[in-house]
Amino acid sequence: MSKKQKQQENADQMALPVPGVNHKAGTFEPLLPLNKLQATYILACQSDPVVICTGVLGSSKTYIPVMIGADLLRDKRIQKLVIARPTEGKAQSTGFNKGSLNEKLAGWCAPCTETLKKRLGTGNFEAYLANGRIELLSLEQCKGRTFDDAFVIIDEAEDLDPLVAKCLVTRQGTNTTTVIAGDIAQKDIKSWSGLDILLKVAPLSPGLRISHIDFDNWDYCVRSDEAKAWGQGFEAFDKLCAAEHK
Repeated sequence: MSKKQKQQENADQMALPVPGVNHKAGTFEPLLPLNKLQATYILACQSDPVVICTGVLGSSKTYIPVMIGADLLRDKRIQKLVIARPTEGKAQSTGFNKGSLNEKLAGWCAPCTETLKKRLGTGNFEAYLANGRIELLSLEQCKGRTFDDAFVIIDEAEDLDPLVAKCLVTRQGTNTTTVIAGDIAQKDIKSWSGLDILLKVAPLSPGLRISHIDFDNWDYCVRSDEAKAWGQGFEAFDKLCAAEHK
């Protein structure tokens, strides 16, 4: 049996319904986990108000919450889907880019918006974006905001400045889920990563209902064999460089 056949067999055995998907009518294909940890991640996104997901590239850290958020929006179980993604390592300004705010942010949010377009259809995605039910959040404009009845995805959180990370997670209002995804190993910023800070602060936060999902080895990379091989290669290279500088 090939690797893909094994993955599909595993997914078929653990297929989970996603809110907003009419399986009987065949409106959407169900979101199928490719391993047990993905199944745990899906359940966490459906049931916990705060989810932090870390781990290797290609493990569906972003794809899974975007798919769930799209279905919740389409099913009118949330009022808004918010995508927050740092534009650069220190969340620097997009103000010098041409176009509207959404046009300025579109390139940085492409890993999320491309999945949304496929799940919702391009026309529906553009309509949701135009009426504000999908918001591409500028990190410079999050102060003073409150997100109620929303599904908030903070992607590439390893590149958040700690103060920006604090601002984002404290915007969460009622009936809202916040999913924070990132990989400390891929951070571009030189200072402390906002994601690292959140992981340290979460256990100190009284009563916070939170799940931490960690795709902590390369077996969880499902993007492609090539992506996994490159990832392993760069990890080995980084270790060699670190050893040489000791």
